[in-house]
Amino acid sequence: KRQTGIEELETIFNDNSEEGLQSVMNDFWDSWSQVSKPAGGLTARALVKESAIAFVETVRYLDQTLTNYRNNKDVDIRENVNNLNQITKRIAELNKEIRQQESTGATANDYRDERSELVNELSSMVKIRVIEDGNSFSIAIEGKLAVEDSRYTEIEVYDDPALDGYGSLRWADTKGSIILTGGGIKAMFETRDEFVKGYRDRLDEFVKGFAAEANKIHESGRGIKDDIQRSLFKNVVTGDGTNIDLSNIIFNSDLNDLDNIAAGVGTPGSPADNEDNRNANEMLLLRNKKLFSQTKYEDTVPANQKNTFDEFYRLLISDLGISGQEAQTAATAQVTLVSQIYNRRTELSGVSLDEEMANMIKYEKSYNACARVVNAMDEMIDYIVNKIGIVGR
Repeated sequence: KRQTGIEELETIFNDNSEEGLQSVMNDFWDSWSQVSKPAGGLTARALVKESAIAFVETVRYLDQTLTNYRNNKDVDIRENVNNLNQITKRIAELNKEIRQQESTGATANDYRDERSELVNELSSMVKIRVIEDGNSFSIAIEGKLAVEDSRYTEIEVYDDPALDGYGSLRWADTKGSIILTGGGIKAMFETRDEFVKGYRDRLDEFVKGFAAEANKIHESGRGIKDDIQRSLFKNVVTGDGTNIDLSNIIFNSDLNDLDNIAAGVGTPGSPADNEDNRNANEMLLLRNKKLFSQTKYEDTVPANQKNTFDEFYRLLISDLGISGQEAQTAATAQVTLVSQIYNRRTELSGVSLDEEMANMIKYEKSYNACARVVNAMDEMIDYIVNKIGIVGR
């Protein structure tokens, strides 16, 4: 499940396509390169506008897609926990049925088979310990008995404020929290709270850094119509260019008037002229400015500023790919281990075809021997009745 989750994340980022964020960023830098040229005019400014809008649309789409994916994982967790509770309830019922039926001397093979299948299914969901006591199974999940003879305890999912309202697990009776250490449900939690949230947080850092630095440069310049200093991006909540992040970034609609795009610096009290490209050049220099650590936008700690925008995003994609490879390797090893355990268990408790064939031959020989004894006895009785019985007549 972990491998599947990472593969789906790789599909969401989809950075090999022309619509990927890296391609959109390349278009943004190229558009400012066109504005910085002497021939840069309204057409070049239009490219800046379109590339900035494309950036906003791309990161907002990624934000919505990642959020929806995390929500879907939360639904999957709740459905799987509900299924887990149904399984533990049924195992408790089967314990009771088996005990009652076998108390009369019968063997409840069908019930035992059903219980074994349910235990196998449960073991794929969470890490369990099975304790067999005669004809009853007790099952411990993370150190607490979820099934004890005919009694069972449910696990419930509650909305956890510490996780932005996403579900956490606790025991229904004691309300004690549960920390899963294995199984498919744990993999769902990892996907939801580590992979999806972790990569979304890094993308958020990228957007925060990009918006803050791009606004800082754009606000220091002037358009060619007036000397009003405008931000390139805005916060949809506050309506200004501060505290912008992945969830609230929008393009500044004031720049729909292309003359307001600040390619030049100008002088206070007057707009920049058509030939002034100093601000556009500053924007181009931003591409190679080191502003990020491996996971964060670093605007206050110069020692941590080790990566440019391109390097930071490539690290994000590279780490995602490495996580995918590690998950694939772990999944392959797990499949091999499960297969070996299954084969070993089958050797001990399953049906051996060789053994069954040997038994069939043994029973066939026994049957033939018994038949020959019966035939011999039949011949003896026939001889006594029909031959010896007529002597003296």
